[in-house]
Amino acid sequence: MLPIPEHVAVIMDGNRRWAEQRSLPPWKGHKEGEDVVEEVLDKALDMEIKYMTFWALSLDNVEKRSEEEVEYLMDLFEENFKKIKDDDRIHENEVRINVLGRWEEVLPERVVEAIKDAVEATADYSNYQLNLMVAYSGKDEMLQAVKNIAKEVDKDDIKPDIIKENLFTSDLPFVDLLIRTGGEPHNSTGFMMWDTANSQYYFSEKLWPEFTAEDFEEAIEDYRKRERRFGK
Repeated sequence: MLPIPEHVAVIMDGNRRWAEQRSLPPWKGHKEGEDVVEEVLDKALDMEIKYMTFWALSLDNVEKRSEEEVEYLMDLFEENFKKIKDDDRIHENEVRINVLGRWEEVLPERVVEAIKDAVEATADYSNYQLNLMVAYSGKDEMLQAVKNIAKEVDKDDIKPDIIKENLFTSDLPFVDLLIRTGGEPHNSTGFMMWDTANSQYYFSEKLWPEFTAEDFEEAIEDYRKRERRFGK
């Protein structure tokens, strides 16, 4: 049996569909999904999973969703990062908060400041790491890395470690398990494409607001029963 994965990433799909099925505005699904993140994070801490990564907001969400929905999301982010800063679970378990993506460029200043405060409040912790992908796109991440490498590195010197060093996720280990909810078994905009090259995948039919801590534990146990060959 495989050990508990070191790094688990989650694509939280289905908030809007959950709301639509109940004739609710889309932000109701986002609010419901927020509670699930807390439950899953608690379970991950119980299972001593060192790195948890949640795709909290895609770059497309910021650019293409309605103004009303985006404004609600911004309020939700500001509120939640302020909560994280003072969250007893975060401080008792010494969880470092890490936020990756284009958030500093595209989010309102009030949200940027709330994120920075939460990151700063946990900067010295190292027991666990909670990574939140905000205003993130895998294709954008890789494009930015290629542009940086093209400026600074001779083409003959480009090696895999050079690519990793230029990603948003340069300080993270590769993903052991990628979980996607929502019943659509695919990746989106190349989510963490470099870091998931050898990942195991777990697809849940449940929409994210329906996903539970028990479902998360089931995904981890399913992973542990697999065999990772890494091309051998």
